[in-house]
Amino acid sequence: MRKPVPLLTAALLLAPVVHAQPQHHHWFFGFGAGLDLSTPVPTPVPGPLSTDEGCTSISDANGQLLFFSNGETVWDRTLSLMPNGTGLLGHFSSSQAALIVPMPDDSLRYYLFTTPSEAGMWSGQASASYSIVDMSLNGGLGDVAQKNQLLAGPVTEKLTAVRHANGKDVWVLFHGWGNAEYLAYLVTCTGIEGPVVSTLGHAPGPDAANSAIGAIGCMRLDREGKHLAAVWTEALVPAPGSYSSRVLVDLLDFNAQQGTLSQLRTDTIEGSGSDILKGYGVEWSPSGRMLYVSNNGLINGMSSSLVYQYDMNAPDPVASRVTVGSGNPAHGTLQSAPDGTIYIARLNGAQYLAAITDPEQPGPACGYVNAAVLLDGPASTWGLPNHWDTYPEPPPPDPLAISDTLVCDASGGILLSVPWEHPFHVPNYLWSTGGTSSSITVTEAGTYWVEVQLPCSTLTDTVRVEVGAGAVELGPDLTVCEGDQIMLSVGQGLEEVLWSTGDTTDAIL
Repeated sequence: MRKPVPLLTAALLLAPVVHAQPQHHHWFFGFGAGLDLSTPVPTPVPGPLSTDEGCTSISDANGQLLFFSNGETVWDRTLSLMPNGTGLLGHFSSSQAALIVPMPDDSLRYYLFTTPSEAGMWSGQASASYSIVDMSLNGGLGDVAQKNQLLAGPVTEKLTAVRHANGKDVWVLFHGWGNAEYLAYLVTCTGIEGPVVSTLGHAPGPDAANSAIGAIGCMRLDREGKHLAAVWTEALVPAPGSYSSRVLVDLLDFNAQQGTLSQLRTDTIEGSGSDILKGYGVEWSPSGRMLYVSNNGLINGMSSSLVYQYDMNAPDPVASRVTVGSGNPAHGTLQSAPDGTIYIARLNGAQYLAAITDPEQPGPACGYVNAAVLLDGPASTWGLPNHWDTYPEPPPPDPLAISDTLVCDASGGILLSVPWEHPFHVPNYLWSTGGTSSSITVTEAGTYWVEVQLPCSTLTDTVRVEVGAGAVELGPDLTVCEGDQIMLSVGQGLEEVLWSTGDTTDAIL
């Protein structure tokens, strides 16, 4: 009888991805406003940031503030200016002025992407750009290690991001100016790739009134990376001296594997006569079923501000639009909080935010609240922090833990295997024998090593194979009468014994 030879495996398992967002616990926005969202009720926390529109912030996986920016300036967690943190190429009057993306496979460095205001009309700088914040510098408070690296241009004020289908890399999207191009850059552990260009939908550009109003407004990908929504304002100049505008809401499908957009559907929201409509904010419910859009303007000479809801499960999502909120002052950016509530910026120095408290529910049941959170002095403006679903990356695989093995007879070959269960990457393998697959067969005792090579890291381990004393002989076959007993023994000195009865002793009856 031979002892069974164990199959050598090393399972590399990852913790499930969850959508808790402690990285978004601290918001700074408006004219000195801030909120701590780690408390049961949002707590006002005044800060140094001042912006007409866009801003962004990030905390660590424990919800501790790291840094924040209005696209021009960067502040650290002590609310002080970060070294080299001024003069960034974003703009405080850009709808989505800035966005922070952690570097894959790097817990200390972050990309800070920025957009210009109205395609550079005010600053003369019309390109998308990025800087790199390194939190290992300045005693752990961070430093802007690289600044103002140019990407595409000219671009609008739109800027959003979502995970690649591999769950690790990140797509960062801009929209061109003077064309209908969506620009998708892929952020990986090796840098920034792309862009992947999708040309469809609205083509914003200078209008007959020499206005860049078409650059204004937000776009957003749902957290699963299936759909993108973009809101536009289109100026209409029917005759010299007259002016009006309408709102376009584009709904598109997104391919998170390829970075491409398709299946354009557009809701055109018209006024009448000289009505001036201005689309601005956009946000998804956590599941991606419901979409919310803010629309402000002058209708029949009177100020009007509305919040719309679209149902992506409806046969025609465009036709599903309903108004779920209204009132003055105007509604600006919509932004999800870690608990799923959608907060809405209010204009004209309002000292409060509106909110949608149950965004998965259809129509009025979504729970629109006109004045949901008081800011305790500082004022809201157009913007709230531009966030995307930066839930923690799955932790890197544990070190390989391939157990040593002892066999009695290696003449038939011993299988050494490293089954890979990582959902993000297909690794390369290298064994000490020269093998390059996930398993090898060996016939001799010895110490073997294997390397599992990932794009930005290599895992290694060694395994020792020992060959024992060969087969265990129990003697000739025997015949016994019913009721009689016989003792079977393998002798002494064996490390492990397993009988067909399940016993593990040296002898059985």
